[in-house]
Amino acid sequence: MGGYGSGGHNKTHRRLENFHRVDSFAFYDYLMGDKYLYCKTTVQYPLNRGDIIYHVQSRTALIKVLSVQEGEYRYVDLPLSRVHGIDGKSVRMYFHCPYCGRRVRYLYDYYKHYACRKCAKLNYSCQQKSGMDEIRLKMERIAERLDYQWWRNDFDCIADVYYIPKPHYMRWAKYEKLMQEFRALKKEYERNIENALMKAYKALCR
Repeated sequence: MGGYGSGGHNKTHRRLENFHRVDSFAFYDYLMGDKYLYCKTTVQYPLNRGDIIYHVQSRTALIKVLSVQEGEYRYVDLPLSRVHGIDGKSVRMYFHCPYCGRRVRYLYDYYKHYACRKCAKLNYSCQQKSGMDEIRLKMERIAERLDYQWWRNDFDCIADVYYIPKPHYMRWAKYEKLMQEFRALKKEYERNIENALMKAYKALCR
């Protein structure tokens, strides 16, 4: 009882839907949408509480957070990674958690800190339900078939994986078929998460 896929809720973790999150993809789109970007020294990306300060020339960033108790701003290094898409042209930007260094898409405004889901000990309310477990398990099995086991070093969840490289020994036809199945599962997972977030938002607005 209580094993993987059982659907039991983790009582020690808070609900992720109750915390504001920062999306690295949206941050990258914000930068690329600024046609005067390379004429600037820094760019400020507004957060729920504070800003991300992006230094254009060095392509580095800081998180500026207001400390309520001290009444002044704190600055925390925010490492960034850029990952090229399968087409070799598109680029995705990821954050690295300021506390554990893991590469993640989202950081969460967690009690005066911005941290990854693992450091903040947050779970989706629907994450531990058997249906969501089943989707993640299927995605993990596809990753195993593609000989991609080290995703756990960089991601909190298999659904956060954007791209899986093709094993050198695998035929392209088989690889494309597995990736098509992986993407379909990823979309289904994200759709369920978005539905959960929408329900939580509507509940808060009542």
